[in-house]
Amino acid sequence: MSRDLKALLRRLLENEIDFVLVGGFACMVHGSPLVTQDIDICLRIDEEQIRKLRTALKNISPKHRMNPNFKPSFFDYPETLDGLNHIYLETDLGILDAMSELRPIGGFERIKSRAVKISLYGFECNVISLEDLLAIKETMTRPRDKETVLYLKEIIRKARGE
Repeated sequence: MSRDLKALLRRLLENEIDFVLVGGFACMVHGSPLVTQDIDICLRIDEEQIRKLRTALKNISPKHRMNPNFKPSFFDYPETLDGLNHIYLETDLGILDAMSELRPIGGFERIKSRAVKISLYGFECNVISLEDLLAIKETMTRPRDKETVLYLKEIIRKARGE
């Protein structure tokens, strides 16, 4: 699988999906030097957004990635959105994780209400706020997340002029 996360993100923006960029790519947008291996987004998981997401991922073979023995196409599965809160996909352009809520912050509407709008690839993109991103990363235990917390705190200090 080749990786072109910028092209993957551009597809999401071009197809007018209502999402907030979160995770490692959001950290990079805010100024973190750490490179990410995937795109993480928060969105309302409903019929309209899933239709737009499937259109955006057309021709790049989106498959569910969490079970190595069962990787159905995102075009065929899930058949219903009942109770669906997370979608973990691998595509020809890279990994895309879509979530409807992020702990400890909350759901899509809450995260979007505090997001910042940033121009990316000629589009306006909602990016999770630094404060929300920091709150999420502080709950994680991986060494990479702990390192990210240090960078985010430094970015916030500089933004405040400290």
